Amino acid sequence: MSLPSLAEVEHADWPSLKAYCADLGLNPKGRSGVVRMRIMDHVRRRAQPSAWRPDARLQASLLTRLGFPEPAASLWESTIELDAPAPWIGLGRARLAAGDLEEAAKCFDRAAQMGDAAAHLHRAEALAAGGKFDAAAQACDAFLASRPGDLRGLVAKAGFLARGGWTDEAAAVLRTAFESHPDVRELWRGLGSILLRGEKAEAAGEAFHEATRADPQDAEAWVNRGVALLAQGRPKDAIGAFREALEIDPHEAVALNDLGVAYLRSGQTKSATVNLGRAARRLESPRILLNAAAALESSGEKPTALDMYRRVLRLKPRDAEASAAVRRLAPAKPTPRAAPSKPRPSRAIRAKPRKMARRSKPRKPARRKHRTAFRRSPQRAPRKKRRAKPRHRPRSMSRRRVTAHLSRGRKPKAKPKRRARPVKRRKGQ
Repeated sequence: MSLPSLAEVEHADWPSLKAYCADLGLNPKGRSGVVRMRIMDHVRRRAQPSAWRPDARLQASLLTRLGFPEPAASLWESTIELDAPAPWIGLGRARLAAGDLEEAAKCFDRAAQMGDAAAHLHRAEALAAGGKFDAAAQACDAFLASRPGDLRGLVAKAGFLARGGWTDEAAAVLRTAFESHPDVRELWRGLGSILLRGEKAEAAGEAFHEATRADPQDAEAWVNRGVALLAQGRPKDAIGAFREALEIDPHEAVALNDLGVAYLRSGQTKSATVNLGRAARRLESPRILLNAAAALESSGEKPTALDMYRRVLRLKPRDAEASAAVRRLAPAKPTPRAAPSKPRPSRAIRAKPRKMARRSKPRKPARRKHRTAFRRSPQRAPRKKRRAKPRHRPRSMSRRRVTAHLSRGRKPKAKPKRRARPVKRRKGQ
């Protein structure tokens, strides 16, 4: 009998539990909860977990996304079939991630020949990675020929044209996308970005204005509109756009930076310093730090500006603007004064020194032979001589042996000579 699933045991009634116990050879006695747990433990012990292993295609796609293109390419090659374009596209993505652009384009061509229209967009991406933006736009046209009006193909073509420098053609492609997809609000933002890249600030500002009308909560559209207004020379209107973006997201570092730049261009250095300082605390990037340092320098806080420029050099050591500012603001080191040289006469005036009579050197006073007595300082007391401790005298020694024991290792003292006693003479003798 096959084992029941855990879900079936969990929702089974009492007769079903008895039937499970009879079939599995378990004891049906006890409460229903006890019997249910008994059956579930039996099922867990006997059931074998199903071994799942991803196939080669899934492994190859995961390896490509994780950054291992070479093993992914070898796996894709093992899954290639004659009538399947998907392995060729996967192989092309792996070659593209490895940097082999020619092989990637060949793989995408092979997939396109098999009838996969999306392979043209992958081929366009490979061509754009090599700097061939015109060929990438033509590959997008090949994709649009099979799928006219496709939003993905139109946006990709506009992006490749804008990267190649053809901003007018890119804007025309996006306007064509508006006709087929009028409800897509993000197209206004893309059109504004392309026009702003092509230095057409007025048209870009109008496009971003339409984007903010379509979605008033789009903070990025408000920021881009402020940038377009700032490029037109309208800092006051740009300040309003940046404030609208900060009302939606108060912690947006890019909006704080742009607001500080707008304040700085309008002459409000104090507000510019405050906003740029907040932006530098939120996001420590070289551009934001340079703007904050310029605002501090214009407000007269040169030491703080110098510290900010040095922070930029720690992030980007070869920044030319920060290096020039540090050389300009750093205090000059004082140069040591050279010793004044003695005036020397010219060669014509210089005369030979006259020979002088040799003088005897004065004699030095003779040193005193006697030495001064050493005087002890009154603070230090003279050391006392230590008394020699008496040696241990064994008890069982006679007096003579004790004397010999104590005098061991000493020089024997010379016995003093006895003096002859003067003879007293009596009177009359």
